[in-house]
Amino acid sequence: MTTINSANLAIDVIKNSNDLALKYHAIWWLGKNKEQEALEVLCQVLNQDSDQTELGGYPLRRQAARSLGMIANPQAVPSLILSLSSTDLRLQEAAILALRSINDRRAVPSLIAYLQEISSPKPMEVLIEALAAFEIWEVEDAIRKYLNDSSKRIQGAAAVYFYRMTKELQYLPILNNNLSDENAFVRQSAAFDIAQCGDANLSEAITTAKLPNNVKMAGLKQILETYSSKSTNSTSDNTINRLISKIDCLITDAIQGNLPSTQQLQSNDLMELSPLQITKQHLTNLIQQNPDGNEQLLKSLQEDEKTNCTIICAACLEIQDQDIRAAIVQLLYFMKCTQAVAVLQQVIGLEIANHCQGKLRRVALLALGNLYHEFEEGKEARRSIQSTLHWALTEPEDWGLRYSAVMAYEVIASTKQVDFELFSESSKSCQTDPIINIRIAIAESSLKDAASHSIPA
Repeated sequence: MTTINSANLAIDVIKNSNDLALKYHAIWWLGKNKEQEALEVLCQVLNQDSDQTELGGYPLRRQAARSLGMIANPQAVPSLILSLSSTDLRLQEAAILALRSINDRRAVPSLIAYLQEISSPKPMEVLIEALAAFEIWEVEDAIRKYLNDSSKRIQGAAAVYFYRMTKELQYLPILNNNLSDENAFVRQSAAFDIAQCGDANLSEAITTAKLPNNVKMAGLKQILETYSSKSTNSTSDNTINRLISKIDCLITDAIQGNLPSTQQLQSNDLMELSPLQITKQHLTNLIQQNPDGNEQLLKSLQEDEKTNCTIICAACLEIQDQDIRAAIVQLLYFMKCTQAVAVLQQVIGLEIANHCQGKLRRVALLALGNLYHEFEEGKEARRSIQSTLHWALTEPEDWGLRYSAVMAYEVIASTKQVDFELFSESSKSCQTDPIINIRIAIAESSLKDAASHSIPA
C-alpha cells in the first residue's frame, strides 16, 4: 500500500488512483494534517457520487466532509451546504458536523431550511447540537417536541439547546438522568451534552459520573475551552484553576474504570491506607481475577511489605492484560523506583506516540517526574528524563501527554532547583492547544511563587 506522507501525494492519489481504500486514507490524511491546499479537491470529492456502495452510502464523500471540518476553512461552506441535499443520512450528518466546526454563520439559513424540510429522517441529534452552537433560537418551537423524543440522545441535544437559550434549570434533569443511564454510550453522550451547555458550574456532574477518565477529561477540556475564551487572566481565575485541578486529578489516575477509584476507596474501609497501598490492593485484586502466569507478581504483592521493584518492572513489560498493566504503572508512580526509568519510557512509547493507551503513558510520564531528583545532577538518567519530557511537550498529538509533561516538570521544578528549562520559548511557541498554554502559564506562576520562597538546592 502506498504510504501517504505529503499533501501532494495524497491529492494525486485522490485524483488518479482507482483504489477506494487508498483514496479514503488520503482524504483522511489531508484532514488529520489540516492541509489547506487540499480544499479544492476535497470539495470536489464531497459532491461526486462515484463512490456509492451497494448499500447506498458514500464513504469517500463522508470522509471528505469530516476532513473539511478538521481543516475548518470557511471556503468549504458552500460545498458542505450543497451536500445537505444528499440522500445519504450519514453524509448529511458529517456535513452538519463540519459546518459546526467551521463556525461560519453563512450556514445558518441553510440549517434552518434543512430543519424545516418535510423529508425525513434527519440526523436530529447533530442538527440540534449545531443549532444550539450557532445560537439559532428562532426555531425553538420546532425543537421543543424533541425534549420527549424516544431517543435519549436526541432528548439530551434538545435539553442542551434550551438550557443554552434560557439557562433554566428545568432542562438539566434530562441530562443528569442520561448521565446515570445504564447504557455507557448514553452516559458518554450526556457528558458531552453537559460540556456543550457552556456552564462551568456543571463540571462536577461530569467529574463524579460513572465514566472513563478520558471521557471526563475531554468533557472538562471542552468546558474549560469555552470558559477560558472569555477570561482575561487564566492564572488567577478561580474557575479556570478549579477546572485545571479536576483535570490534574484525572491525569494522575491510570486505573480508574477497572476498579473503584482511589477517591472512592478513601470513603470506605480503606481510607486509612496510603495511595501506594490502595494501588497495591487494586493490582492484587485484578491479578486474583486472572492469576495464570502472574503467580510471582501476586506472591510479591501479598508477601512483601516493600514491593520488589525488579519484579514489578519485569511484569510491566511482560503482562499483556492492559488493566493489570495500568495498575502496575500506577504503582510505579507511587513507588519512586529508580530501576523503572527505562520501563516507563517504553510504556510512553516514543515510536508509537498516538496509540490508545493514553492513560498509561500519562501516568508513566508523571512517574518519571517523580523520579528525577532521585538521581544526582549530571547523571545519564536525568538527561534521559529531560529528553523524554521535551519530546512529550512538543511532539505528540495527544494533548493529555503534553499536559502530563507540564505537570511532571512542575513537580520537578517545585521540589528543588532544576538544571534544565522545559518551558522555553520554542517549546511554548509550538503549542496550538489553548489548554496546554493555560496549564503552562499556571505552572510558571506556581514555580515563580515557589522560587520566591527559596526552594532548597
